Amino acid sequence: MRGKRALLGGGLASLMLSVVTAVAATPANALLEPIRPAQWHLNSWKIEEAWQLSKGDGITVAVIDSGVKADHPDLEGQVLPGPGQGDTNGHGTGMASNIAATGRGNGGTGAVGVAPSAKILSLKNGAGASTAKDDAAAIRVAADSPAQIISMSFAGGFNDDEAAAVQYALSRGKLLVAGAGNASEQVSPRSYPAAYPGVLGVGAYDQAGNAWSGETQGDWISLAAPGVDIVGACIGPTGYCKSSGTSDATSLTAGVAALVWSAHRDWTANQVIKVLIDSANKPQGAVPNNALGYGNVSPRKALQWTGDPGPADVNPLVGKRGDQPRAAAAPSGAPQQSAAPAPAGSPPPAAAPADKKGDGSNTTLIIGVAVGGVLVLAVVVGLFVRSRRRRQGPPSGPGAGSGPPSAYPAAPYQPQGPYPQQQPYGTPQPPPYANGAGPVPPLQGPPPPGFPDQFRR
Repeated sequence: MRGKRALLGGGLASLMLSVVTAVAATPANALLEPIRPAQWHLNSWKIEEAWQLSKGDGITVAVIDSGVKADHPDLEGQVLPGPGQGDTNGHGTGMASNIAATGRGNGGTGAVGVAPSAKILSLKNGAGASTAKDDAAAIRVAADSPAQIISMSFAGGFNDDEAAAVQYALSRGKLLVAGAGNASEQVSPRSYPAAYPGVLGVGAYDQAGNAWSGETQGDWISLAAPGVDIVGACIGPTGYCKSSGTSDATSLTAGVAALVWSAHRDWTANQVIKVLIDSANKPQGAVPNNALGYGNVSPRKALQWTGDPGPADVNPLVGKRGDQPRAAAAPSGAPQQSAAPAPAGSPPPAAAPADKKGDGSNTTLIIGVAVGGVLVLAVVVGLFVRSRRRRQGPPSGPGAGSGPPSAYPAAPYQPQGPYPQQQPYGTPQPPPYANGAGPVPPLQGPPPPGFPDQFRR
């Protein structure tokens, strides 16, 4: 989630998750200092060692965002033909850069992605002003596309259409990655799509490996990745931007997943997720926790993993949220969470034995009857509310209704304000670099495979 990517207009179903920092503008014909050394996240991962095992060959990542500037020198040849060409604000270009940039820009010293041999399928979710239906529609297109991984650097409240689209994509064998959310932009008690069962929710950490102070924390975080001062390609004056947010952490994690899946093409999305979790650098204290989940993702350890990848048909994230205590980032002395209410239709708890001293037993009986009446009333009200929600009608389209709405905690959506403008990264070098960008090195390898006709728009 690059830049503080809040959505435009009313009725929007999600917000993009990044905060971009400003740096001085640079003339368009001048080169910058080499970008790659500024990518601390790749340095900390010792990514060149990981690339000896995999660079993401054969894997396509669908980036649902504002679009991608496919002619950026670092992304030329990396973006498949499809409906997401062109970028409205630079956020999507940054996410694609984090995943699959080649470094060919800036005279061959540009930004490099985690998986430079992977390909990008760009899908716009409303071209920078998305609604819940935009997000759901993009997820369904990605589910029916050749992409194996779906990267979603946005967050918002629960939505039935989006929930059904997510379940449909999971049923198609896709690996879905979504951001935990940025605290400054949080609009609901839980962050979706990260909190939908089966989605890999990602938090952000800084250069010290600590949870980013700006992330939204909760039990929907399963892994964490670098998300502070991330430098990559964008559409600004210099062609490069630096940003912080769980958007960046999401796309970087999608890139790591591409590395692992490329090295193990016989695995399923479920097995890739399990290995990413098992090989992560575990945080101190309780695991998982609400800040870093099961730990900080590690490309090298994941690629060198020799343990059991688990069953192919079991998503390790389903049923794992909320079924065990987590270390919450609440201040000391915070009030204890109350016990969860009993599901609708469940029998009332057994009454305590009556006090047999004198007439106290009659008082206990009266109280028990009153409590029972309240519980019955609560059940009736709960069923009425649920029936009202379902009268809205189920989502339409393939895979609709694949998960009951009651399986997800409801959270109202609230629209957000406009995107801030992304700012350029870097300063120009002295001559001879200021004489022009120079030729872009030619692409290597065969052209990308063909794309179904329905995506050629």
